[in-house]
Amino acid sequence: MDEDVRAAIADITAHSAAVDCDDEEEDLSQMFAPLTRAEVCNCIFSTWYPNFRRETIKSEIIKPLEQGFIDYLLADGIMLPDQDDIPQYSCKIEDPESSDSEWSEDENDVEGTVIDIEGTSTEIRRRIEILGGKVMPRMCWSAPKDASWMAMGNSLECRNPSDIYVLLKSSDKVSGDLINGRYLPKEQLGEIEHELVLRQWSNLIPSMEFRCFVRDKKLIAISQIDYEYYEFLENMHDEIETKLHLFFDEHVRDKFPSDNYCYDAYVAQTVNRVYLIDFEPWIPSVDSCLFEWRELVKADGSDKGLGLRLFPKGVNAMGHFSGKYSKNRLPVEATDDQFRGSMAELIKSVAEQTWQQR
Repeated sequence: MDEDVRAAIADITAHSAAVDCDDEEEDLSQMFAPLTRAEVCNCIFSTWYPNFRRETIKSEIIKPLEQGFIDYLLADGIMLPDQDDIPQYSCKIEDPESSDSEWSEDENDVEGTVIDIEGTSTEIRRRIEILGGKVMPRMCWSAPKDASWMAMGNSLECRNPSDIYVLLKSSDKVSGDLINGRYLPKEQLGEIEHELVLRQWSNLIPSMEFRCFVRDKKLIAISQIDYEYYEFLENMHDEIETKLHLFFDEHVRDKFPSDNYCYDAYVAQTVNRVYLIDFEPWIPSVDSCLFEWRELVKADGSDKGLGLRLFPKGVNAMGHFSGKYSKNRLPVEATDDQFRGSMAELIKSVAEQTWQQR
């Protein structure tokens, strides 16, 4: 989260007894213990999935990945076959020093590097069939949510390898993980065996997704993830909070090895159960949603902690920005300043509304 956003939230959440105003000037990064490689690796999908198979969505893990597939994901451009059963993909990787050269008028004169990913494509088709014909893709740590606008219906639903390749190659989150590593610099992470995860397609309702914050193995806060007001959630507030605490006590606390972490959970009303979606480490670069990280760090660790925070009535998120990853659709230069300012204003309004209702 941007520093402008942190400042806006800190200004409002100083009302909380859990936050000491004298510490507001303290460098946020100094409030966190150094992140370890083990804590990062605990959040790799294939690390936690075996222990939470019954609590999460059915998934298939393709690992190890062909080097050609990694090269394909990192190659410039999105080259897809005319038919999905064609296994060869041609990608032309440009030399930065020759960027001023003229394009050839004859496409046949453009030589590309042919990357053979036949093995991966075949395996993807097999796993899609196992999962019922529709899947959601992700890599070790990240799902390509920032690229969903590239797909039909702005969805992560994929039915064939081409659908998956469009999302993965369009995602800054995925390419960033492959190039730089996730949460820690690549030199600190060391060698990581990348993986492609296919999750059985589930039409998750955004209003029922929640981020849970765990400190010293205690669930201290829960936040609605979707920046939109839902009246029905107010009536379900206590029920949702109770379900998520019960789920943590029975299925998460003693099974996840880290002491401090965040995880996303989905409350499915139709089957009256909770699904685990993902884990992230306890670091300030992770989105703290409707909380400020200083609140979370300073929380007293009581039974309910900071409780469940919902998006309040009367705040129009669409008036601030059109979607969580809408800035990915435009050049960075055209969106960064506007997005920072809008996000800071939005969360300030959310926090104000929250405290007025208490």
